[in-house]
Amino acid sequence: MAKILKGNRDMKKRIAVVTGARAEYGYLKPLMKKIEDNTKLELSLYATGMHLLKEYGNTIQEIERDGFRIAKTIDMDVKVNNTNFDIVLSISKGISGFANAFKEGNPDILVVFGDRIEPFAATIAATSINVPVAHIGGGEVGLGDIDDCLRHAITKLAHLHFTSTNQSKERVLKLGEEDWRVFKVGALSLDTILNERLLSRKELCKKYKFSDKPLILVSYHPVTTEWQDAKKQMEIVMNSIIEIANKERMEIVVIYPNAYPGGFQIVNTIKSFIYQNKNIYIFESLPHLDYISLMAVSSVFVGNSSSGIIEAPSLGTPYVCIGTRQQGRERAKNVIDVGYRKDEVISGIKRALFDKEFLDAVKKYESPYGEGKASERIVKVLSEIEINKRLLQKKITY
Repeated sequence: MAKILKGNRDMKKRIAVVTGARAEYGYLKPLMKKIEDNTKLELSLYATGMHLLKEYGNTIQEIERDGFRIAKTIDMDVKVNNTNFDIVLSISKGISGFANAFKEGNPDILVVFGDRIEPFAATIAATSINVPVAHIGGGEVGLGDIDDCLRHAITKLAHLHFTSTNQSKERVLKLGEEDWRVFKVGALSLDTILNERLLSRKELCKKYKFSDKPLILVSYHPVTTEWQDAKKQMEIVMNSIIEIANKERMEIVVIYPNAYPGGFQIVNTIKSFIYQNKNIYIFESLPHLDYISLMAVSSVFVGNSSSGIIEAPSLGTPYVCIGTRQQGRERAKNVIDVGYRKDEVISGIKRALFDKEFLDAVKKYESPYGEGKASERIVKVLSEIEINKRLLQKKITY
């Protein structure tokens, strides 16, 4: 009897999906549901990274509550108080852990999102054992962070590319990727925003005990090339926001940063402000739907998270983007870029709250990141792509 080759068989393709952080899981959730619903595909979910840290909300429980079966957890020994050296060790442990997991699970395609160390480690393991990799979010730019380098490295290792915008698609092609491998699908993070009912302000207030005062949402992450300045930077952010909030009778909602070097210092800085200020709410993590619902009802979003650039425009939320972490990323008209000085941050927040011309532009909800149909486009490609030598044997185009 002839051997049936991978990619040319009647059984379902086994699609491995890796998630290592709360935000990434929220983006991947609509895609995973569509994979489960597709008759040609089978989902194998691997959880790792920050999901396993109780200090960041033990968010693996959220995955389980949502009804997804986790094929395996991969302990990358991500520490709460990371250094650059610890990140290297985590990547090393992740490569080994994913290699063993994929050997056991035998996936047909690995799907990874973005630019963090977890998808990077999984991609190295998969590519090395001839498991084709589908990369979501390649070709984007963010100056000042290791994620930018990891994202482009994943692109060169990956076999399929699902980009968010035309510009990001062009960057992937300029990296030498063959055009038949590259699909512009829009930002996966918009699938939930534009296709699910968000929580109302009343529902959020009831669930989290907020008052009826206007809200400032804050999400600030360490910049890995500036991580030793993380404490100082967060002090500037908090002092600026508190000054505005006290003057304008607003409340502040702060979400914990990622666990990269400097994250521990940011968390401690946030905590130091809560005792003198009764108008601050702090969350280790939030379910993705709650997070974007909160973003939608906030008067202004402040920080250096990519969600202010990618998701906030489709919600009509002004975003004050601080520092270097998101420099170079495509922007809609909701973004106000400021530096690390307190007067710049305060000026940016005031503009986001009171500049009528700016607010009118924000409320047009214009975004370069698509219309919330990325999941169905990705699933179509995954279900139809043939797994053969042409897919596995990459050729540079220059």
